[in-house]
Order: sequence, then structure tokens, then C-alpha cells
Amino acid sequence: MASQIVLISGCSSGIGLATAVLLAKDAEKRFKVYATMRNLAKKGQLEEEGKEYLGDTLIIKQMDVCSEESVNKAVQELLDTEGKIDVLFNNAGIGVICPLECIPIHMAQEMMDVNFFGTLRPTKAVLPSMKARQSGHIINCSSEGGIIGVPFWEAYSASKFAVEGLTESLAPMLRQFNIRCTILEPGPVITSGFQNSAAWSEPIDKSTADQKTQELMEVSLVKVMEAFRSALESSKIAAVVKEIILGKSTNFRCQINVDFLAGEIASKLKDPASNEPIDLITKRLFGEQKDKN
Repeated sequence: MASQIVLISGCSSGIGLATAVLLAKDAEKRFKVYATMRNLAKKGQLEEEGKEYLGDTLIIKQMDVCSEESVNKAVQELLDTEGKIDVLFNNAGIGVICPLECIPIHMAQEMMDVNFFGTLRPTKAVLPSMKARQSGHIINCSSEGGIIGVPFWEAYSASKFAVEGLTESLAPMLRQFNIRCTILEPGPVITSGFQNSAAWSEPIDKSTADQKTQELMEVSLVKVMEAFRSALESSKIAAVVKEIILGKSTNFRCQINVDFLAGEIASKLKDPASNEPIDLITKRLFGEQKDKN
């Protein structure tokens, strides 16, 4: 069986790195992974962990999800080399915990550019070839905060709500091309994401918020940190992504660690794992469901 060609964004650390290495080292060589990142100067950890597979089942490439030119170039080069892209895993993302009034608009826009448009650009780039082949799978990394708005994560939640809306809207239409969509909602995960976000958001002066808001933020942060006591390693999320690609998990929404917001999510979504909403809109717009996956 030919290897599935997998394109992953945000592979310098965290879930992207762990998923790239796990798929690349598959004993049956069922995957060939193109692991991408904006800054190739940060490829050291990926090269070290995946050194046995470099040039074979693991290829590292530059791709800046905030640049349409960069995304289109990376996708076209991959198509020229492999002739197809079987799986796109939109993983790149960034976040910040902060009173909304303290966030400069340009930083909120940058977060939306990475989290939402950084999902839209690669998706847009791979769709023509996937549609032509009548085959493909798009996995978009969202968040529990993409289902439930979380105080002091407002801009982040908004960006992930956008990812959810994009994916929900695409899924019924893409079924008509035998292209599968999955939303990954990992929950608390142990990654370098907090450190990266903290470094990125360091210029924000949170002291400009009123005293009560600052106190409320401190209270909420204690609760968030409590949830992260049960945070999963990135390798656990990578293992779930592998199962999703192999079709062992076929839910449209895949929630992995919902300890923090389990009750809130259940109250908003009658059945968080149900495919029924996508099935119903597919039937309403296109007739009987077409899903060969």
C-alpha cells in the first residue's frame, strides 16, 4: 500500500512535532510526513527526535501559514514531488491570557492570522487537488475554547470559534468529494505553547486593567492551572491523530481531554461526539449522505 502523504503545520514543537515523529516512525511506513514550520532555525528538536527517518518518511520544509505565497509554494512543491496530499493537519497556533482591553489590536489580529487564516490558507491551497482526486482528509486543531468562550481567552476563543465555523461549513460540501473533515479539540496539553505565548505576549501591559479585573483574572488562572494538572503529553494527542487518519476514530469532533470544560461542553452540545449535525445539513443541502470514508 502506498504511503499516505501528510502535510502538518507548526512542527517546531508540541503536538505538531510529536505527530510528525510518530507518523514518520510507523513500522509499516504507512505515512510520509512533510513537517513544516515558519522558522527553520527552530527545526533542531524535530531533527533530533526524527533523525532516523529524515529524508525517508520525514521531510522538513519551511511554510509560514501567515503568508499565502509561502503556503502555496510549499503545497505546490509537495504536489510536484508526490502528486497528491492525502492529509492536511492544520496545527499551528498561538494564544494569550489577558484582559481584552489590554491587548493591542495588532496582536489580536496576529492571533487571528495564525489561528484562523493560518488554517484557511493551507486548506484553500490543498482543496483543488483533493477535489480532483476525490480523496483527502483535513484535520483542523481547535480547542475546548473553540466551543465554549472562556474569560480572559476572548481573542483566542474567537479565533478558534472561527476555525470551528470554517470546518463545520466545509464538511458537508466536501463529503460530496469524498473528503473527510475532523476538528481536533485536545483540551489541556503539556506543550511549549504557554512559553511561546508568554514570550509573544510579553509586551502586553496587563496592569492597565482595573483592579477588580486583575483580581478576577488571577482567580481564573488558578482554576486553569488546576485543570492542567491532568494535562496530557503531546505524544498522547499525536496517537489520537494517527487513529483519526487511519479511520479508527470517525467522529467529526474529536475531544481528547475535557476535564476542564466537560460539563459546559455537554450542556452546549447534546452529544459532543455526534456527527448528526453534519449528517443533517448534508441531507438538507445535498440529499442522502455521501461519505465513503
